[in-house]
Amino acid sequence: MSSMFKEDPVFKALPESTGSLVAAIRKGSIALPDFQRDFVWEPRRTIELLKSIISRYPAGTLLTWTQNDDLTFGHRHFEGVTNPERRPNRLVLDGQQRLTSIYQALTGTGDHRFFIRAWSFIDRELGTLRSLNDVDLDDAIFSHDSRARSRFNPNDTDWQIANATFPVSEYDRLRPWFKKLARGMEADRDAADELEELLNQFRDSYLQPLESYAFPVVDLPAGTPLVAVCNIFETLNRTGKELTPFDLLTAKFYPQGVHLRDLWDDALNRYPLLSEYGVDAYGLLQAVSLRVRGTAQRADVLNKLTAQEVQSHWDASVAGMSDSLDYLKSQCGAVSSAWLPYGMILVPMAAVFAEITELRSKTKIEAMEKLGHFYWCSVFTENYDQGANSQAGADYRTLRDWLFSEDPQRLPEAVKDFNLVDSGLLMARANRKALFRGIMTLLIRSGAKDFESAQAISSTTATPLEHIRAFPKKSIQESAFNNGELRDPDLILNRILVNKETKRAIKDRHLADYSEDQESASQKKFAEVLESHLIVSGEGGGLMNRAYEIFLRERLSLLVDLIEDATGRSIVYESE
Repeated sequence: MSSMFKEDPVFKALPESTGSLVAAIRKGSIALPDFQRDFVWEPRRTIELLKSIISRYPAGTLLTWTQNDDLTFGHRHFEGVTNPERRPNRLVLDGQQRLTSIYQALTGTGDHRFFIRAWSFIDRELGTLRSLNDVDLDDAIFSHDSRARSRFNPNDTDWQIANATFPVSEYDRLRPWFKKLARGMEADRDAADELEELLNQFRDSYLQPLESYAFPVVDLPAGTPLVAVCNIFETLNRTGKELTPFDLLTAKFYPQGVHLRDLWDDALNRYPLLSEYGVDAYGLLQAVSLRVRGTAQRADVLNKLTAQEVQSHWDASVAGMSDSLDYLKSQCGAVSSAWLPYGMILVPMAAVFAEITELRSKTKIEAMEKLGHFYWCSVFTENYDQGANSQAGADYRTLRDWLFSEDPQRLPEAVKDFNLVDSGLLMARANRKALFRGIMTLLIRSGAKDFESAQAISSTTATPLEHIRAFPKKSIQESAFNNGELRDPDLILNRILVNKETKRAIKDRHLADYSEDQESASQKKFAEVLESHLIVSGEGGGLMNRAYEIFLRERLSLLVDLIEDATGRSIVYESE
């Protein structure tokens, strides 16, 4: 496997002290990439980190990313940093929470301040320091919310002296404070000097790590590709916020005046279907990449896409995505996001749709018919089950030629190689998600009706759709007509679309039993609903005779006609 780096780096963790890290954060030379989440640690976790540092326990490795002098990556400074002197030359990829905690604790910034009780470390009767193993660090270190009302104010200097408690942020300026504390505790000058010396020993022994504790730091070179940064970040943050390519490109393009989050928010406001169908913002960048260079691969989107290209193609891609969704919803039965066979197929469709809308009426109708054939062929051949990014790139290039040129040889793969066999449909199980959704939405497209209202499902999309078995498991095993070959109750052809109320009414009953329970006045209307779902409703049909295999083959025969009409392709017959 080829490396993402021009030269294979050997990553080594080099130590950096807390003092130098805090100084670099204050100056601004170390900052955060724009995609990092906000500081979220509770004070308790900061106390645990302070305990580890004082105890000299390992507290994890930090990961940074060196930036070139002409920094073009979106960044922000650590919380609490004001008026930084420099632009950052390193960004923190892993360690934000720890470094923010340390920075705020050692500089006294943030909403919480941290304090240490000196007497926890000193045995005053013996005049010696306690062993760290004998110190109750949970009691020795505490936090105070500066926004909260309290019966005491640990920020008050007199209270601090009276309670021998000092702010962690004063760790490097304690000599005058210790002198004042010792003079207040001991009237005798010699005794006060001895106590002051003991306090200074405490500082040198137990507080010195606040300055000198060394974090191992791995620094990625400036030339590290974005795709590598994304992979590394995802590996390190599997339990935290997911880093998406959209986040990385948002940060990358921000200094160039292309604000992706603003563009995305505007797109959501202008095109409600994007929200309704849960479109991923990254998919729009993939559509842009297809329009620019015909690829939707993550490495190409991250490393090759430019801010100018996004600026030039964003509006067309957004409009194309919305138009594609509208087409699938109104013309293809995908009445909600839950029934989209594939999300990725929207990317090449969005990339070409803007050009379709510019065609003249007759040519536009022909192009839309081809687009529909492409969509249904892709669904029924399950072409996007593997390698969806590569498939989108290959489809875009051939789809564009097929839609806008006279060359009949330039067919998308799913159209050119369409080879659906009816026996495969007969035995297809409902766990084949894309095929299952494709068949169900094709039924909606052809006019499948709601069992309760007898209205076309496409006009009752406010009611969430569910699915049940027409033949329950038990009845399949008991069917007198079953020849032993088709006993699987989880075939797609055994599924029907219903709303929640109908599902509750039918429960685990046979659909034929439910049909027979309908009032005579409703029988004709119910039969029409069954027929709209490709179910023969008459007494001689498989449903009413409780004949599972006959039911499946009847439905298959009707379904084949719909698929051939939708795809413009013929199905191979092998099931007889």
